[in-house]
Amino acid sequence: MDEDPIDAFKVLSLTTSTSRRVLTAQVAGVGSEGADATAERFDDVEVAQPAGLMASPALTATTEALAVRRGDELIALFLIDKGATVQALAAGETKLHGVNATNAGTVVHIRASGAIDITSANNGAINISAHGTGDVVVNAGTKKVAVVGDVTTGHTHAFALTAGPYPVAGTITSATDTISTAAGSPRFKG
Repeated sequence: MDEDPIDAFKVLSLTTSTSRRVLTAQVAGVGSEGADATAERFDDVEVAQPAGLMASPALTATTEALAVRRGDELIALFLIDKGATVQALAAGETKLHGVNATNAGTVVHIRASGAIDITSANNGAINISAHGTGDVVVNAGTKKVAVVGDVTTGHTHAFALTAGPYPVAGTITSATDTISTAAGSPRFKG
């Protein structure tokens, strides 16, 4: 048995359980290039993930697991992929990004200043949902937002004008109005 407390293993496959909240891996010891057939193998290696976070990354040729042995059992502490797209990060910042080629550009970026940037890749939508009677609140707002198709309260316009030598005055009353599909922000949906 290897005496190193932590070993690197090549990840051969990843499986997300359908019955438990766990990701398992099949791994092989990292050794001489091309000697995969003789490398020590482990099946059903649980991949430790932080509480409240679950990821199932896309497997690449450079995906490795750093793992510890507990008796005959192997536990992957985390997965790394040094071949993945570089993510620039300044001191004091945190990024959560997608883990495959099509969503690696999807990022939640917590900046050192406290600002948070959310970016979706490939023209993807950013969906925010509140369950039940919960509210989605932007900038501590307290006003309701009207959206296309909503009916608004009727209103009155007073006017006065002159038609030749004759003054004309009156009011125009609208019982109800509907916000048209041409109104509002094209990229903010409510």
